[in-house]
Amino acid sequence: MRSPFLDTRSAYLDLLRRNLTRYGSDELVPVGWNYLGRPLFSTRKLMLVRKRPFNKQARDLGLDWPADALTMIGMQRLTSLQRCVETVLQEDVPGDLVECGVWRGGASILMRAVLSAYGDKERRVWLCDSFEGVPPPDTAHYEADKGIRLHRAAGVLAIPQAQVKANFERYGLLDDQVRFLPGWFKDTL
Repeated sequence: MRSPFLDTRSAYLDLLRRNLTRYGSDELVPVGWNYLGRPLFSTRKLMLVRKRPFNKQARDLGLDWPADALTMIGMQRLTSLQRCVETVLQEDVPGDLVECGVWRGGASILMRAVLSAYGDKERRVWLCDSFEGVPPPDTAHYEADKGIRLHRAAGVLAIPQAQVKANFERYGLLDDQVRFLPGWFKDTL
């Protein structure tokens, strides 16, 4: 028979993963209606949306990007991340945890929740991000950067540090075990 504590811990972490990914939820996505190059209703702060049905396989594999989720990595990768952190705790592997490129902080929120659920009060979760999106490609120094256009999505990927902190606060997980390292990786790591 399993301990009620283990069942409660497992249920909490499962519920958290589902919430971080908005698992099981349909989502409302903007409809791109434009008239003469201008969005309709922009002066009235209205937006037309349509409902996109939940796709279990896509959400499991992280193949979709839920508009209001706090992570884009999907249930399987979140579950794998949880198991990795649990293994670190069970095998008493020394050191802190880090996520490089945190977007809205969902994976780091899960790591902090696992530490909390297992009673670890020593390890920290480090969030390394520019909080400004991604830098433009540097083709002068890195030939492999040629053709990369990810920086054009900087608006979608640029989540301010204050918003990520607020996301931690919403789950009651912002404390001194959560550390932020803002800046470009070339300057901070």
